Amino acid sequence: MNATLSKIDAGGRLIIPAQARKALSLESGGPVVLTLVDGELRVRSVASAMAELQVQTSSFLASDGASVSAFLTARRAEAAREDGTLVDTTDLAAPSSTELDRGA
Repeated sequence: MNATLSKIDAGGRLIIPAQARKALSLESGGPVVLTLVDGELRVRSVASAMAELQVQTSSFLASDGASVSAFLTARRAEAAREDGTLVDTTDLAAPSSTELDRGA
């Protein structure tokens, strides 16, 4: 889509042309994510922003999985010490399916 001229009304509302709303899958009254990037306002659907965060998280976990496992091992050992229980730390690095579902 090429540049389009629009206006900001007295209430601070910006009219987004129908063609742009359709291209971005924006619905009337639906939430959007606004980001300032290099002096420009970026408007995205929440679904688009969430998808980007999921990709970033997956990339981080893939590149830094050892650090995450080390952190989880240390945190589980600390929690066990707080509870006063003895824990075999050899199995602590592997997150359970419940933790994976929660994003832990």
